[in-house]
Amino acid sequence: MDFSNIILEKSERIATITLDRPNALNSLSSALLAELEKALIEVEQDDEIDVLIVTAAGDKAFCAGMDLRDFEAGNTDLSFTKRVLDKLEDLSKPTIAAITDGYCITGGLEFALSCDILVASDKAVFGDTHSRINVSGGGATARMPRLIGLMQAKYLIFTSQFIDAEQAKEMGLVIDVFPSAELLEGARGIATKMLEQDQKILRKMKELLNRGWRTDLYGAWCLEEAECRRGMEAQMASGFKMDDAVGQARSDAGAGDQ
Repeated sequence: MDFSNIILEKSERIATITLDRPNALNSLSSALLAELEKALIEVEQDDEIDVLIVTAAGDKAFCAGMDLRDFEAGNTDLSFTKRVLDKLEDLSKPTIAAITDGYCITGGLEFALSCDILVASDKAVFGDTHSRINVSGGGATARMPRLIGLMQAKYLIFTSQFIDAEQAKEMGLVIDVFPSAELLEGARGIATKMLEQDQKILRKMKELLNRGWRTDLYGAWCLEEAECRRGMEAQMASGFKMDDAVGQARSDAGAGDQ
């Protein structure tokens, strides 16, 4: 299958999906999400694949969130985005997000948190800027507190604070940090350990873990999604330009690096 926004590779029972829009900070356009959904279906159905790694091209961002042009054109479909993230989370095979250099923020962080395990480059930057833009619609208020604790999630969301990879590891957002050049090798090392397990048991364990973890999750997410929809409708009606808010957030992130 040919893709133009992602790259799908398969080797030694491991599939790798690479977000391939580096000039757009690998933002989640509707076209990219459509390709991602097709790639996930292919990986699910491929009996020769047992682990999926998700990563990104370029050195500026793993993913900076939703595509701003889609948003301003009214082409952002929350139901479709949620369906693709659910498909990633519900993949029967374990998934590893290998967070590359640069930004993994806002919708990009929500995307990454749909994977089972996160590892990061030592040059990765994490944050959630929904409080400056609109109520999240991809699971920030539903997934993040269950992963890192309510207070930690509130801190990131309430302050739009950017943190580096080591801070993300301390918080529990990522399981390990690798030098940039060794990131994929590190991710494949974890994948190889997964390949040593009984795959039938591993997949059942993943199913049970997700089902147990989701107690009340979807109720929380439905509340979030409904509020996000209302906010989006109000912003579109007022002519809101997301570039202004996001530009300020990125400026702040740059200032924090100095």
